[in-house]
Amino acid sequence: MNINSSVVLVTSAGTQLGSTMARHFASLGATVILCDKASAQLSEAYQQCCDISQSIYQFAIPDHSMDSTQALFDFIDQEIRRSPDVLINAITVQAMPNIFDHSASAVFTQRLSLMAATLFTFGQATAERMREEKKNGVIVNVISHHDYQDLSGFDNATSMVAGFTQSWAKQLTPFNIRVGGVVPAVEHDSMHWAEIQDELIRNTEYIVSNDYFSGRVMAA
Repeated sequence: MNINSSVVLVTSAGTQLGSTMARHFASLGATVILCDKASAQLSEAYQQCCDISQSIYQFAIPDHSMDSTQALFDFIDQEIRRSPDVLINAITVQAMPNIFDHSASAVFTQRLSLMAATLFTFGQATAERMREEKKNGVIVNVISHHDYQDLSGFDNATSMVAGFTQSWAKQLTPFNIRVGGVVPAVEHDSMHWAEIQDELIRNTEYIVSNDYFSGRVMAA
């Protein structure tokens, strides 16, 4: 896929991971849509991308309901008149409670459900548009961790990304829609976040660019 002629939708664009991904793809010449809940971080990421390119849009989404997702795609249709060619489904993992913490089961369920809902809602909506338009699209599920000093819950998120990526690829391959995943490797005790982030970006770009990559997860 030629990135410089693509429309790229980046979710969680107000986070460090999402904003970095958005800036990177903007620098490659793509039309980039930043999507996240309304926040100062989303506005800042949008302004930073506008310093790189004029083909930048932002949309504040109140939640992950179907109505909100439909409003996002209505906005894209109105402003760009093209649906996304690429979905960067970015999510930042929060630490999970200890299994022996009996008072934290609700927190665990809530955080796990939010991760699943975020990935699935955007993935489903984008895949449906790509299929309707017979578009050779790409979906990349990318995760980073909120705190690399506390990796509790990381395995849960990695397994979720791997499961979604593999099952979606099987379902979407007949429609020429590729799906990949990128997760940080856990053997990075001596590495800084910036180095891990660079690897996440490089691997994501590789998946988007490589027309033969689908159904696999890369460790950065």
